[in-house]
Amino acid sequence: MFAPPDDTRRWARLWKEPEFALAQLILWLFVALTSLQVIMRYVFNAPLTWPEELTQILLVWMTFIAAVGLSRKGLHIRVEFVEELMGRRGRHAVELVFNLLTLVFLAFLAVGGWEMYQQLQFERTPALRININIVYAVVPLSAAAMFITHLVQLIGNFAGIFRGAPDGS
Repeated sequence: MFAPPDDTRRWARLWKEPEFALAQLILWLFVALTSLQVIMRYVFNAPLTWPEELTQILLVWMTFIAAVGLSRKGLHIRVEFVEELMGRRGRHAVELVFNLLTLVFLAFLAVGGWEMYQQLQFERTPALRININIVYAVVPLSAAAMFITHLVQLIGNFAGIFRGAPDGS
C-alpha cells in the first residue's frame, strides 16, 4: 500500500548486490585513508607509510570485487549498436561467443592468479608486513566467481538461441 522508505530500499539493494556494497565500503575506506595521508603530510608535515600501502591493496580488492558484480549484472564494455541490429537469436549468439571467450580468459586468470598466490606466500609488504599473497588472493577468487557467473550466462545463451520463439521477438 505504501512505498517503503528510501532506507529500506537501500538496505534491500545492499543484500541484492553484495559485491557492490563491499566495493563501496572499500572505496569509503580508501577515501578516508587518502584523506588521512594528505592531512598528515601537508598539515602536520609527518607523512605515514602504511596508508599508501593499504590504499594500494584496497584498490586491487575493490577492482576485482566490483568486477564480479559487473559480470553478474552483465555490465561489460560492449558495442550495443551492433547488438541492437540483431534479432533475439543473434544477440544470444554474440553473447554466447563473448561468454565463451570470457570463460577462457577467466580460466587462465584463475590459474595464473593461483600460481601467483602460491609464489608470493613468503613475501611481505614493506610497511604493514602482511603476506603479499593475501593481497592477491582476490585474483583467483574473483576469477572463479566470474567464471561461474559467465558459465550460467552461457547456458542461458544456449537456451535463448534454441528457444522456439522467432527472431526479433
